[in-house]
Amino acid sequence: MTDDARTPAHVADMARFAAELRALAGRTARDAYLVDRVLVLAFEKLSINLGAAASRIPLPDREAIGALPWRQIIGLRNILAHGYDQVDPETLYRTASMELDDLEATLNAWLAQRDRR
Repeated sequence: MTDDARTPAHVADMARFAAELRALAGRTARDAYLVDRVLVLAFEKLSINLGAAASRIPLPDREAIGALPWRQIIGLRNILAHGYDQVDPETLYRTASMELDDLEATLNAWLAQRDRR
């Protein structure tokens, strides 16, 4: 663990972006999402923000936070932000609706544990 005072803010940002993605997916049917360009862009932007916050956390802090798919989170951000490749909107939707629960829980648990110190 480093003494980077910004890490808790970055972790809180990640948790918030994950929650926002999950909330969007929870209130939007898959088929409606796939035909709504604005929603697709919103999912992309929140995914970019999630990866950007993750990239700002020093490696020792990432290791202390837990076994999260750091490389994939940051890699997705790079792909989306720089347009290296097209990301299937359905993949983003599936990720938001099914794969962010554990991420958000891990981040919030780390924040709560840190607050207890």
